Amino acid sequence: MINSALSKNIDEQLLSNKLEEILNLRQDDLLKDIFLKKSFNEFNKRYKAFREKYKDAKWSIKPIKNDQNKFLLDIKIRSTREINDQIYNLNTKQTIKLETYKKKIKEYKVINEESILNSQNSPLIIKIISPEKVLTGEKYEVNIIIEKPLDKSLTASGMIILKNENNVNLSNDIFGIKPNQSGGLFKYIQAPMKAGSQTISAIITHPEGIYLITKKIKVGL
Repeated sequence: MINSALSKNIDEQLLSNKLEEILNLRQDDLLKDIFLKKSFNEFNKRYKAFREKYKDAKWSIKPIKNDQNKFLLDIKIRSTREINDQIYNLNTKQTIKLETYKKKIKEYKVINEESILNSQNSPLIIKIISPEKVLTGEKYEVNIIIEKPLDKSLTASGMIILKNENNVNLSNDIFGIKPNQSGGLFKYIQAPMKAGSQTISAIITHPEGIYLITKKIKVGL
């Protein structure tokens, strides 16, 4: 049993190392070698869409937990993107659950995710305070805090729940942006009655920069 567990841990480490190397070296043609066909097609579609927007992404991938043929990966992504002649920084943290078969990825699922896209060189420090997991139907609080407000300037901010299937193509008008004192924003949110996940999106605009924030929260029984 000890040898089996050790072998499995080694396999997981090798798989995560290989995935990290392929993504950082942009050896996209090798990705299909570590996925089964169905999971590769699903991953590749999303990955190509991501790469079109973020061409210089740097990945950090570490295994953090395992259970038989399923294990979790801690993933961090850093990149930049140009929008309307403005450079933005992307910082993303994800927890991914993988299921493997014969040392290849059979299925994967994003359990938790937190992303911040902000104006380059902005001196603001933004912090997200929220639960990683909530119960179905639970009412919980999400706080987005400007840790060290630079002055008494007003910020414009808003927060919404992303309701469409792919969490995309939502107008900024939906955020209900309104001025408030520097320091951030918070919102009480009702979790759905079905298990799964809930994605929250927020925007903060300030004379010193713009921040777009997305947080995915696991919803369980």
